[in-house]
Amino acid sequence: MKYLCFDSALNEAFTLIKLMERYKQHVSLFAGTDDEGIWEAAPWLFLAEDNFYEMQEELLVQLNHCIVFETDESMKDVCDFLHTKMYRTDQDQSRYFRIWDARVLLRFLQSCSATEQLVFSQVFDAFYTEADQQRLFRWNLKSGRLIAETVSKSEALPAVKPLEAERDETNDNRF
Repeated sequence: MKYLCFDSALNEAFTLIKLMERYKQHVSLFAGTDDEGIWEAAPWLFLAEDNFYEMQEELLVQLNHCIVFETDESMKDVCDFLHTKMYRTDQDQSRYFRIWDARVLLRFLQSCSATEQLVFSQVFDAFYTEADQQRLFRWNLKSGRLIAETVSKSEALPAVKPLEAERDETNDNRF
């Protein structure tokens, strides 16, 4: 399964609402925390197996610094795992650690011990970050190293099949 990790504080509520309309399975990463009431600036997880980047054709849609996690884990298990990484205690104060931002996640993984990287790779088979308009980086952790390969967005996230085409395939007009 592929989960889009979306930062609504960075990308704004308009895109969040569009994603909620498109993907019925979603959860705020703040669910079950003291910050649960903050929905419009929360990071969100969406079960998104198709190319959500197509949404950028619409004016005002922003998908900056998103992450796509690839895993066999349930949405709840992914959310629970990310909760263990999201909060850091600094001088007896709990602070956000923005692991849902691709830039922060990459720095975090590069600074992790081999054991911490192994734990992360046991949850996620791979994760994707945007390379450019047409391509994504597919990241894997192998032997204590973070390795990226470039894949097209259409390869990693297939296009949405139009409803009209689905109807045409199921409608047999032969007599």
